[in-house]
Amino acid sequence: MGIRLPSVDRNVIFVWHAFGFRESPYTTEPVPATEEGDHLLVGREDDIRKLASRILAGGNHPTIEGDNGIGKTSLLQVACYRLRRDFEAGQSQALFIPLRNLFQPNEASTVDEFIKKVYFEIAGTIIEEYPTLRKHASKAPDIKEIEAWLTSPILRSGGVNGSFFGVGGGVSRGASANGGSGFADLGFISTVDAWLRQLFPTVQAGGFICVIDNLELLETTRQARNLLEAIRDPLLNRRGLRWILCGARGIMRTTVSSPRLAGRLSDPIELAPISHDCVADAIRKRIEICGQRPSATAPVGPETFQSLYDILNRNLRHALKSAQDFSFWLHDENLASGDANEYANLFEVWLTTQADQNHTQTALGNRTWQVFDDLAERGGRCSPGDFADFDFNSTTAMRPHVKALEQENLVAISAEDDADKRRKTIYMTSRGWLVRYARNGYQPPAWTRELARL
Repeated sequence: MGIRLPSVDRNVIFVWHAFGFRESPYTTEPVPATEEGDHLLVGREDDIRKLASRILAGGNHPTIEGDNGIGKTSLLQVACYRLRRDFEAGQSQALFIPLRNLFQPNEASTVDEFIKKVYFEIAGTIIEEYPTLRKHASKAPDIKEIEAWLTSPILRSGGVNGSFFGVGGGVSRGASANGGSGFADLGFISTVDAWLRQLFPTVQAGGFICVIDNLELLETTRQARNLLEAIRDPLLNRRGLRWILCGARGIMRTTVSSPRLAGRLSDPIELAPISHDCVADAIRKRIEICGQRPSATAPVGPETFQSLYDILNRNLRHALKSAQDFSFWLHDENLASGDANEYANLFEVWLTTQADQNHTQTALGNRTWQVFDDLAERGGRCSPGDFADFDFNSTTAMRPHVKALEQENLVAISAEDDADKRRKTIYMTSRGWLVRYARNGYQPPAWTRELARL
């Protein structure tokens, strides 16, 4: 069940066989909505409980705010798995089924196209989950009717024009009837709505879980608000659909404040990095599950991974990617037969080399380097309004230095807040933290040294 993950490259699997693993323990894909995924997700119990309770409560749709790579999709996958597990065990009366795929914002699409895509996903999920729905729902639709709709050429003949963000737009349709049905796109949507009411006659009966991920891909918070306001009535107010909206860099906090979305979206669940104490256990479980033989030795063991996680400012996705890159390097250099100590020593050499290369390839003036170092000492995040903390007398004076850091991919800047241009967020990238590691004498961040003394 749940959101489908990409297929795995067989050549990549061969690399992991050389280490004694059936697949990568460092995959950056979200954990699946399965018992195994539940086992792998460590340090998120409170967040899972918060999300599950919001889904069960009905009313406002849950929202999640957290940095890129922090684990938002893994969190919702496991929350969905537990909700279904509890239903099948008789511990809940609400059946929740995730749609097969999540949705991501696309500025090139129109609102009408987005809505149509959602309804196709609903129909496809009904077919895929039909045995479960027929067994547990009060009344299931005729699956032959669903399949007839999905293969109907009339659904692919509509001409759509307009704006994805609710400015202008319209729909023109001119298709011949399929098998004498004479239905157009709106007929398909109204039919699916009827199926939803049959399957989930009350809020307490459950629904399909729909996910919009990575709302920060839109350039401004205004675009995100326009998208959600445009789908408020056709999608957010539909019985049988529970939406989870995810975003980074403050976009959810700003978007949910829209008056038109009041009563539709809950305040964001703020997702923090998994704690320093949990990350070693998280990677240890991955190693145990992916090991193909007892003698398998992970290229980056739990303690080494914990150190890497700290160096990259507790970004799990970036740490996993670096662990995979090191593993491929070992394989390419014919070093995939070492023991844990050898791998740990080689990793230290490899990481410092990577940090040195990135540092020496970066050309900045002394004042810009000072801004960079000061930003790292502040935890890697600030806003243009913090200019005085960097010894500037205005945002304008600080801007060229931030721009230079951005051009070197040492920092990135969040989507604009249209109401207040000063409320952008400037944050260090994974490359920035790697360069910081070189400039800091290959020492871990100060906060980890404080932990070690406790």
